[in-house]
Formats: sequence, C-alpha cells, structure tokens
Amino acid sequence: MARSSVRIFFTLLWLIAGALPVTAADRPHQADLVLGAAREQPGKNGQLRRTQTAAFTLGGSRYVIRHQISTDPANGGKLIPGEGYIGMPVPSNCNWYHNGFLFVILNGQDIGARTPLSSMTASESGRRAILDLVWHDPLANVRNRFLGLPDGDCLNCEVAIEPKEEIKSIELRLTCYPSYFTSWYHRDGARRIQTNNTLVVQGKPAVLPPAANWCAVYYDEVFDVARKEGLGPCAMLFLPDEATEVIFDPGSYAVQTRICYAPTARRMRLALWDFGGTTNADVLKRLPSGADSIRRQLASLDFTPATLTQIDLTQLRSDAERALKSPSVRSRLGDKATADIQAWLDQPAPRPKPGAPMDIPTQEHLLAYAQQYNDFQWQLKLAELLDSI
Repeated sequence: MARSSVRIFFTLLWLIAGALPVTAADRPHQADLVLGAAREQPGKNGQLRRTQTAAFTLGGSRYVIRHQISTDPANGGKLIPGEGYIGMPVPSNCNWYHNGFLFVILNGQDIGARTPLSSMTASESGRRAILDLVWHDPLANVRNRFLGLPDGDCLNCEVAIEPKEEIKSIELRLTCYPSYFTSWYHRDGARRIQTNNTLVVQGKPAVLPPAANWCAVYYDEVFDVARKEGLGPCAMLFLPDEATEVIFDPGSYAVQTRICYAPTARRMRLALWDFGGTTNADVLKRLPSGADSIRRQLASLDFTPATLTQIDLTQLRSDAERALKSPSVRSRLGDKATADIQAWLDQPAPRPKPGAPMDIPTQEHLLAYAQQYNDFQWQLKLAELLDSI
C-alpha cells in the first residue's frame, strides 16, 4: 500500500472512531453527559408541557437533571406555576424531588417559575460533565451550572446572578422527600436533618447560622435501608461565605431548606448527594465528619467549561470557509450539511472582550455556537479527507 494510502486509511479510522458513540466502560475516569432533545406534550386544560433531561454518568454514580415547565398557548405562552422546574428523577425520584428540588428566588420572585428558560446546554463532557440552564429575567441573568467529576458521587452546582435591577434579597430553596414519599403511601415517618452542628427534627423548623450549619444529611429514622425500608438518605453542602441564614424545615412529608444570601452575592455553590441504597448510619458516619475536605474542593473548583478557554473561533471559521470554497467538498457534504455550515458561518460569531470576564449571555452564545460546529465537524472533516484522495 502506498504511503499516502496508508495515511488516508488510518485517518479514516480516526475520524470514524471519533464519530462513534463511546460507552462509559470504554472511557474510564470520565464524566459523561448526554442531553436529550426537548419534548412538548399536551397537558391539562389545553396547557403545553415541555421537558428536557440531561444524564450524568460519573463512573459508578448517575444523576439526571430534568427541566420541566407548562405554558398556556391560549394566553401568549404564559408560564403555568407547578411544583417546580428543576427536578432530579435519578438516582431516586423522592430524595431531591423529581418534580422540582431547586428554586432561585430574587426579590421574592421565583425566577424559573415566571421566566422562560433561555437555553439548556451540555457545555462539557469527558474530562468533566457540565450542564448549563440560563434564564434572562428582567431582574437578572441567571445561570444554574451543574458539574460532575470523574468517579464523583455528588453533583456540584453553581448559581450565578448578573443583576439588571437592584437586588434586595437572594434565596435558594431546596425540596426533598428523604428516602420515602410518606404521605403519598399513607405512612408516617420521622424526618431528620443532621447538620455539621445541629440535629433538626420533624415538625420543629430551625433558623441557623450558616457558618456552623453548611452541611446537612436528610434522612428518615423509620424509612432506613438498615430496616429494609425506604431508598436511603440525601445530603447537601453549601459554601456559607455570603449566606446570612439557613432555615431547615423537616415536615412530615416534604422537607424544605432555604438558604438566604446577602444581596451582593453573585456566585452560590452547592454539592448534592443522593445516597440510594445506603443506610442512615453509613451516611451519617461519612457526612458531616468528612465535610471539610469536600467544602474545600467545592470552593476551589473551576466551573468554567473548557470550550470557553480553549476554542479558537477564528481558526474554525477559516477552516469551514476554506472547505466550502471547494465545489467537490460541497458535493460530498450534500445540500443539507452545506446549508447548515453556511448558516453557521453567516451568523455573527461571539466576540468576547479580550482580558474581560465573559458574562452569562456571552458564555451562552459562545457555547451554543461551538455546539453547532460540533454537530457538523466530522462530516466536514470526512468530506475534506475524501476530496483529497
């Protein structure tokens, strides 16, 4: 075989390998993220229900984040308040509640309940798994960025706020049903929240100082895996630096947590666990006794997707423009792929300001633009390679 033919053969193998799906078993020490397509289905009273899910595979742990919202098409697509909009149906649907466990409250307004989601983006997968959800509310641009690490057993989250109006109050609210849907199944439990300093029992809400209560295990003494009951506890850790108070309210059914922040807070971080199949004792032994190291890791994590720092848009656009100048490459691509690439080239490219931090809209634009390129890059490379044979 001629040297050029050998080169082409192995290049084709490389291209094909890059285009094929890879399982988690083939990629050890990876953090993979798969974002499903958005689905719309008819709901009650003429409503339209939109859902989209993202699956994190972090070695032996798997988490799913689901965004869901209902709208009223007869009323200009107005959002219809429901139980929530960010759910976690996997590992279990009861711990961090599958119909809504995380809420961002600015000036008393629930952002995700009143403002349509702008985008849900798989921002990174492989070295790490990062998911972005972005809202452009009249009060502020808001982004929830979930980050999973290779072989990690928790899902990290950063809530970012960029105000457009004066922010007078900031609150994160969380909802869980530890281990079991008690009232749904007409059974009584014994809800408990163990922080790194305080035990909070069912029916006795507590307002606590964040500096001493920034890690919490949510469990039920009746529904304990050790008793062959329930699914196991869940847990949460937050960075208390700008938090002003934390309110734990373990009801007999739902368990609520409210973390209040100074109006000047702009980045709020959480770590979330679902300990399905684990006994209360095992989780309470690990957390909060080992929380200090987890807190340091959470504080030092770089939540920036690699695309934002590594992509060379000028080079990518130059490569695409050069390829489309060749009639034979366009012919190999076909009309649809050629039109998609040309449409990508025709839209304004994101232009981050040199040396300045990228704001939420700029990051959102750049990540979407990069994803569009990723959607056609292998077709483009293969068409160019075949054209060179």
